[in-house]
Amino acid sequence: MNTVSQTFNWSRLVAALRKEVVENSRTIAFSIIGMYALLTIFMILGNVINHNPYEQMIMMKARVPYTVVLLTLSLVVCVMAAMAFKNLTTKAGRTSLFMSPSSSLEKFVVNVLIYVVATMVIFFACAQLADLTRIAALKAFETKDFAVPGPMNFLQVFFSINWRIGSGLEDLSWLGAMTMFLDTLSKAALFFLGSVVWPRLSVLKTFVTLFVIQSGLSVLFMVTVYLCLDPNVFADWVKDFVNGGDFFIASSIISVIEIVAGFGLAWYLFKRKDVVSLKWWK
Repeated sequence: MNTVSQTFNWSRLVAALRKEVVENSRTIAFSIIGMYALLTIFMILGNVINHNPYEQMIMMKARVPYTVVLLTLSLVVCVMAAMAFKNLTTKAGRTSLFMSPSSSLEKFVVNVLIYVVATMVIFFACAQLADLTRIAALKAFETKDFAVPGPMNFLQVFFSINWRIGSGLEDLSWLGAMTMFLDTLSKAALFFLGSVVWPRLSVLKTFVTLFVIQSGLSVLFMVTVYLCLDPNVFADWVKDFVNGGDFFIASSIISVIEIVAGFGLAWYLFKRKDVVSLKWWK
């Protein structure tokens, strides 16, 4: 049982943050190096494969590099969020975590800051560094037929995707950007929750659980549509739903619900854990 005052204290939070970083410095360092290496490989291979200036013009117009970075960000965020409570896998780790001189809220916030917030910030720093590495590695081979584009601003990744599916969506790029950001954050929240529920093999267990739930809901939705609606009417509705921008609004609302539910449940279940047992129903 944690005998520390459960009120929030900034000094204790900073101390707990420093403790987490120092104790897991090797894991964090390997994760950062892994992010940088993965992004560098993607960018160099992408430049080599699409080396023709005309091919690169098409690729940039379709925002392919930004899309690849975004998909990589989603993967990295899921993996890192699932590592947040890896200390719970052993009794020694649980003892160190729960008996440390900080409140439960401070421990929880520390993990959110490191494994969600800092991950996203560091990821974009790695993306920019990887892009500069691509230029440094390939610039010497640049010729008339082998183009090496200059630095790209990946901080604009959420605002650089071509969202136009139909006419009239040019003014909705901000809505698409917000949808992408919230979707990424919702994935982090769900895998963060998974790290509390299943500290062991958290990534795999959370992924399988989400896949089963989403597949079941999709099948249920399609069966309901098939039995209750005319397919042609439904197809027209889907087209209007997407082209009118309602799709982005609905997706954003769902993502916000997942974010609140994910972090909220993670906090509730984390408070119920102790050194003796990891079972959330105890």
